[in-house]
Amino acid sequence: MIDASNRVLTNIKTYVAETCKNVSNYSSKSPPSFPAVSVVQIDNTDACMDLDNSENAVKSVMEIQCYSNKNITESKNIINQCCDAMRKMGYARSYGPKPVENASDTNIYRTVARFNRLVASVDEIKKFETKGA
Repeated sequence: MIDASNRVLTNIKTYVAETCKNVSNYSSKSPPSFPAVSVVQIDNTDACMDLDNSENAVKSVMEIQCYSNKNITESKNIINQCCDAMRKMGYARSYGPKPVENASDTNIYRTVARFNRLVASVDEIKKFETKGA
């Protein structure tokens, strides 16, 4: 199965390393430390099959959530960095970034964005070697 989620997570960690140390692939209502970024693949549907019924491409849909316990500006700044990183990886933003009220704790500021792209079996998303890629 084609799955770009680990590379995307690693690249986001590298890209935002100076502004956010807590980057993970799980989402929660309250991360263990702040600021935090959640990078979750929410869909990975087949987009193209070959004559042997093998997967040749998928539509990768990633959701990124940024959390801050200081203010919405910090959350927005980090998600804007994430948006830049996703664009460098060939993803198009399909939702957001949008502030979302955190129902469990209104002192946590959260911003959400979704991205998608076609990932082919012969594709390789380039690994970011340095922060800011």
